[in-house]
Amino acid sequence: MDSLVSLLENTPHQRVPAELVRLIRSGLAQEDFVAALTLAAARNVQPIPDVGFKYHSVMVMQAIRLTVSRVDEHDRWLPAFWAVDYFKRMQASEQSESGWQLSPRASTRVSHDAGQRRLIEALDRWDYEAADAAIIDYAPVASLAQLFSILIPYGARDLREIGHKAITVQNTHRLIDLFGPGQAEPVLRSTVAALLNTADDGNPATGDYAADRPWREHQSLVDEFPAGWQAGRDDPVARTEFLETLRVVPEHEAGRQVVDLLQRGISPATIWETLFVAAGELIMRDPSVVPVHAQTTANALHYCFRHSTDERTQRLLLLQCAAFIAMFTRLVGNQLADVRIDALEPINVSGDTQTTIEEILADLPENRLRAAGRTLGLLAADDNPEAIMAAARHYLALNGDDSHDYKFLEAAFENHAQFTDALWSRRFLAASIVYATGSSAQSRSRRVIDEARELIRA
Repeated sequence: MDSLVSLLENTPHQRVPAELVRLIRSGLAQEDFVAALTLAAARNVQPIPDVGFKYHSVMVMQAIRLTVSRVDEHDRWLPAFWAVDYFKRMQASEQSESGWQLSPRASTRVSHDAGQRRLIEALDRWDYEAADAAIIDYAPVASLAQLFSILIPYGARDLREIGHKAITVQNTHRLIDLFGPGQAEPVLRSTVAALLNTADDGNPATGDYAADRPWREHQSLVDEFPAGWQAGRDDPVARTEFLETLRVVPEHEAGRQVVDLLQRGISPATIWETLFVAAGELIMRDPSVVPVHAQTTANALHYCFRHSTDERTQRLLLLQCAAFIAMFTRLVGNQLADVRIDALEPINVSGDTQTTIEEILADLPENRLRAAGRTLGLLAADDNPEAIMAAARHYLALNGDDSHDYKFLEAAFENHAQFTDALWSRRFLAASIVYATGSSAQSRSRRVIDEARELIRA
């Protein structure tokens, strides 16, 4: 692993594709590649001052892992070539702008309780230096479950950097099984640094900023969850009412709406699905970077909800997601406000399924709403979402041009798998297709992919 990381870090950009092909022919495992590239990115691209921009070279890696494992075998390595090209570009940018690389830092032997206490105190103070030292000391004496019982709630603490903190935590949680003992430190340090980004605010520990108010208000609201709240029932009327509420409710009231639904006996699964639907509607209205993060953030928070073992944390994650969706709705504003996911009309399609899917993806990106209507029409005629997702991943591997292309599609498809209601499932997938990579997309990265295909065939 060390030699693979070193190769990725130190090989000149233009030579990396040929080196990667050589490694593939020598039997390189895809999981080893993902692990090494994640470590290289964490060591060479910092989440300061932005948990975004260059730092997507770290945050995109779980999506790359998913795409690599799910595309057709002929496309399987193409996302890897895109990802390593992206890393080399971001590494060069970091070097030219700041010269930053993650510096070694000595550890101090601590007991488990002392290490845990120091990490929590540093995160509460928003103290980067203290938190960086604390994670180095605590990681060797803590289990992964203990580490993430701390990191998960801090990932949901605020929406600064439009959800990238939650995305970073779930990205790390999902990838950490790839690293051997002692190798995860760069990724954990990178994650902790991301959690302490304050954007343009001062220290939230000593100030009162809008980004922190939902978290503070929800500390007491969690006590109003009813007994047995994890169960509950599905209710189509409640879904529709909650979706309408999310279109207008301010973030400081969104959590209260969640508690009211739980007290009426509505299941948390129904609430999560409605949050996904509300995020899907935003991408229909405004297929741009900010609404993309409504879906990817909801995905990250739901993943953390499913993997958290602490009930209070689970409650906070659900409340925070509702507040974040309300914030994203406010950020989108009145952009195509008349476009509503529950009013999307299916467009009748003719011909076989595969031809229709090709026609849908040829509509992108110019005719996004028509693509959504055609997708809904196709699902009504042939309820085969797997065929649509397979084709979308194929063109993602060929034409994907940005980290958000990968992050959004994999998040949306994973959220789609959570639906229990068939009608909402179809509408959600149709809405998500509007941000898929089209078959005729003009990709700046296509040169990289074409070169990779030539090298693999040679």
